[in-house]
Amino acid sequence: MCWVAWTTMALPKYAGGLGFRDIESFNDALLAKIGWRIIKDPQSLLARVLLGKYAKDSSFMDCAIPASASHGWRSILAGREILKKGLGWAVGNGESIGLWSDPWLSFNTPCRPIGPATAENHSMKVSELLCPLSNQWDVERIRAILPQYEDAILGIKTSATPSLDTLLWLPERSGIYSTKTGYGIG
Repeated sequence: MCWVAWTTMALPKYAGGLGFRDIESFNDALLAKIGWRIIKDPQSLLARVLLGKYAKDSSFMDCAIPASASHGWRSILAGREILKKGLGWAVGNGESIGLWSDPWLSFNTPCRPIGPATAENHSMKVSELLCPLSNQWDVERIRAILPQYEDAILGIKTSATPSLDTLLWLPERSGIYSTKTGYGIG
């Protein structure tokens, strides 16, 4: 019998392996799919029950793991870690996006501004960089707060009418989470 190392067997076929999947990573990618559904459809029965029990005072992406959490909820939060690696915001009206805390600067990779946030702009929202009447970028405000990101911010297109901010799965062109790309990231 010829023994082969698991690392070789788990390689994709094009890389000389046998194409087996790492079961733990694949399970986490499937659990991230449940997290994606909770984010995208917060009015579903599953989301209302779980968020009502475990995330009353915060969002799904920010909630802590309580000591009394079930195994199922802990598993879904393990999948949430995969989501954090690939989620980004599409700017609508900017009211849901934290200027310093959320990834919104790129549609390719999750990118957020880096730098010391001052006490007065630590909790700012992206909406404060938009003109409220035209929903276009306020260049003077950007230069005052984030001058090093001016080109990246101005490269983000805004709509003529304010729309809601949307979470996107950046590794997919469609912006919708897939287990295949989640497995690739995880």
